[in-house]
Amino acid sequence: MANKGLRILKVRKGSPAERACLMPEDSLLKANGRGIEDELGLRFYLSEGHADLYIRRSNGIEESIRVHFAEGEDPGLVVEEFRTRTCNNACLFCFVDQLPSGVRPGLRVKDDDFRLSFLHGNYITLTNVSEKDLRRIIEQRLSPLYVSVHATDPDLRKRILGRKKTDGLHHKLGALVRGGIRIHAQIVLMPGINDGEHLEQTIRELYRFYPGIQSVAIVPLGLSDHGKPRECLAPVTPDICRRTIRQVAPWQKEFRDQTGCNFAYLADEFYIQGRMEIPRREYYDDFAQIEDGVGMARLFCDEFDAGMNRRRKSRAGLRGTLVTGTLFAPLLMRCIARFNEKFGSRLMVRQVENRFLGKSITVAGLLSGRDILSALEGAEIGDFLIIPNEALSQVEGIMLDGLSPRDMSMRLGKPVYAGGRTMKDLFQLFFGL
Repeated sequence: MANKGLRILKVRKGSPAERACLMPEDSLLKANGRGIEDELGLRFYLSEGHADLYIRRSNGIEESIRVHFAEGEDPGLVVEEFRTRTCNNACLFCFVDQLPSGVRPGLRVKDDDFRLSFLHGNYITLTNVSEKDLRRIIEQRLSPLYVSVHATDPDLRKRILGRKKTDGLHHKLGALVRGGIRIHAQIVLMPGINDGEHLEQTIRELYRFYPGIQSVAIVPLGLSDHGKPRECLAPVTPDICRRTIRQVAPWQKEFRDQTGCNFAYLADEFYIQGRMEIPRREYYDDFAQIEDGVGMARLFCDEFDAGMNRRRKSRAGLRGTLVTGTLFAPLLMRCIARFNEKFGSRLMVRQVENRFLGKSITVAGLLSGRDILSALEGAEIGDFLIIPNEALSQVEGIMLDGLSPRDMSMRLGKPVYAGGRTMKDLFQLFFGL
């Protein structure tokens, strides 16, 4: 089969690519004698100041071209996006299988692509990573990677991932670590399946790869009101949260005594749902897995207080509403109460129950626009509404059910803003309104 190559979409004017006479619709076949699969591979081969490219022109003629560029100079090529590798598992708890009709289409893509793990921190299972892929990851230094492990026992992992054969997890982890790749692992805790003794086995076997495996995030199973998982899996209860915290604490102390870090970290939900105090900042070390909900609450509270301490300007006229999920609402209410007391503002917090997915889904990032609108029906919201930034798709800027802030603004007759990715964004919003 002929090498399709990597198609060039655009060549920037005045760039090294233009000087080398590359043109849109040309296809890049090889760089320095190696095949080019995607933009990541191209970046790697273009990292040394020059590259010998073998290309196919749009008229079918193939030729070799050398591209030269100064250190740090953009080669000036825009190429086609790679096709995302999809998941070949049938996980017991798969959240995509728990989605109702009407969700934005992008949520139904079951990605399991090591390139997205490197680029965006997406979790992968490694089940579809071949020996060739392992060599490429190591050669091109695609580090760190984020890996969903769930269990290291081969038979249990096979059951959780819905596979007929074991997938060689230990071999793959070992090869990556020996090759200098850093890994952050994840365990979705399922009561009666991979908790208790299985959890300890998994944590300790992953710890053998330290410092190659730098951290392990333990997150509670999420169950919506839809799909098969809710019929065969038990929910994580407050009692299970407290029991898990007590179980993990001695291991964390042991790891910290040996390495200076906790290594295994529990998601915020365990502490909030278990009605236990959220650990201090030191617990989370470098917040390596904050995007997985590990330390997000602590960081928010600390940065909110720091943001207030830096501000002196009064906001007595500020009057609006912030919405969030039921899990984070009590913490946000306490923060906003302190803000109102200091600045004389009249901000309100409204917790939103998730009816679109199910009441047991309590995180703000999975709120739908329709549930927010329903929760605010007939309520006084003030001059504006602020919704959680994490509830919006980074690409389309829409919520779980496809509604945009503009759609919600038209329904409410009030401006609707996203809270922003950082605390600085939120405070700029407060003091800019």
